[in-house]
This record gives sequence, structure tokens and C-alpha cells, in this order.
Amino acid sequence: MPTPPCPSGPGRKPSPGEAWARAFTLVELLVVVAIIAILAAMLLPALGSARRSAQRIGCINDTKQLMMAWHLYGTDHNDGLPANGIADVAAVGDQRLWVLGTSHLQTHDFTNRMFLLDRRYAQFADYIQTPAVYRCPADRSRVDIGGKLFPKVRSYALNLFMNPVMPTNFDFTMHFGNGTRYRKTGDLAAGGPSELLGIVDVAPGNVCSPAFIIHKGFFKDLFYHLPSGSHGSHGVVSFADGHSDTHRWSDPRTLQEGKPEWLPDHLSIYHPGSADLQWLKDHAAVDAAP
Repeated sequence: MPTPPCPSGPGRKPSPGEAWARAFTLVELLVVVAIIAILAAMLLPALGSARRSAQRIGCINDTKQLMMAWHLYGTDHNDGLPANGIADVAAVGDQRLWVLGTSHLQTHDFTNRMFLLDRRYAQFADYIQTPAVYRCPADRSRVDIGGKLFPKVRSYALNLFMNPVMPTNFDFTMHFGNGTRYRKTGDLAAGGPSELLGIVDVAPGNVCSPAFIIHKGFFKDLFYHLPSGSHGSHGVVSFADGHSDTHRWSDPRTLQEGKPEWLPDHLSIYHPGSADLQWLKDHAAVDAAP
């Protein structure tokens, strides 16, 4: 009797020998895994670089939008610049600032979007109602409130010499030096709008007041506020003419001391001979007449 043909079709079960012949061997699997690992090693640096580039571009766009609001405010208010300063909600009273800041003692205020978006507090609220614009995409810092960590709402501050509004009987020159205080857009011509700092990306642990404080007084080596180095060795800065760019910080101390998420002590960071500090001073304000 002739041997019947082998059954075929979906119901047929392969013999053990046939199943083994179609399966991957251990060596083949290891080769596939090795190839995937090599491809991942090649792609991950490129993906990381692309992510950092996107964050840098996002930060530049944020600061450009903030400077656009800064200019629009002047257009709408008879050439007057937005108010800036060091006050918190307890001290500001009825005076609105470009945004409201806080002290390091008021940790809840670091998560308060009203200080950015509420017209009772922020002059920029008339122009920007998108809270994400105030936080650098590379800023991952958080604040501890009741044992839980929350992201802070703001990464940026405005050059102190741009229309500072100080508390009554506050001696500005004694505290910050004799740099020119710019009150109207017309005042900027003497310093060169393309050279004068506007919005600065701040080291995450130093963000507090609305103003980025650059001390031009007798504490010549004091870094009151450190700039951010979140974009490699670069930080993002904007200028009074509206343009934004990255600036490379050349002193390793600037980057190293700006890493912690919490730097409340503004009077202990001294960097003698810092080229970065001198650059900030040179671009904060021209020296005013004594």
C-alpha cells in the first residue's frame, strides 16, 4: 500500500525536527541583540543632542516672547518700561511688576501661576497667558513643599537695571552700584539696546525675585544671581533690542555652583577674577554719573 501524502495546511503540526529547523539558534539571537545594542549606542547620542538642541531653541523662543511683551508694554504705556524689582507679594502693595517674584522663605510662591498670569500682580499678564513661556524646557528643578516636590513656574528674570522699583527708603546705589537705571525705551540708546541685557535664564536654585541682580557696587566679586548653564556650557540671554542668543560661560565656577536646585544664600558666592561676572556687569548697564 502506498504511503499517504503528508498532511498540510493550518491544522498540521510540524514535527520536532521541523520546528527546530525554523527557530532562531542561540548564536543568531545573540547576534541580533548585539546589532540592536550597537544601533542604540549609535542613535542615543544623536537623540540626546537633538533633545538638547530642541530645549535650547525653546528657551531662546521663550525669552524672545518675553522681550516682545516687554516692548509691547512700552508701546502701550507712553514709552515707559515695565516695572521690575526685588519685592514679593507682601512688599509690593498696589505696584504691579512685570511678574511677581518671591523670597526663598515663601516656598509656596514658587508654584503660584497667578504671579505670572493674574493682572493684579503681573504687567505681562496683558500680553502672555501661557505659563510654559516662563519656564526653560531644560529646567527640571523642583521645590519641596510639605515633603513633596513640585516644579517651579519660572526660570527667567529681568536685568535689575531695567526700571527697578524699590521699597521706600531703599538705597539702590549702596546695594547695587551706580549703573544707569533705564526708565523709558528712549533711555536705552546711550547703552546700546543690542548690548544691554533684558531677560536672563537663571540658575535654577537662584530664581526668586523678578529681577536678575547684577551687583555693580563695592562687592566687586559677588555673584548675587548666577546665570543658568542648562544648555551645556551655555546659557540663554536676551537683549533690549529684542534678540536672544546663547552665551558661553567660560569660568567652571559659574557652571558648578549653578547646578544645585536650591541656592537661597545670595551673599556667599564670590568669584574673584570671573570673566563671566565681568561680562554680565558690562552688559547690565553703563555707569551712571556719581
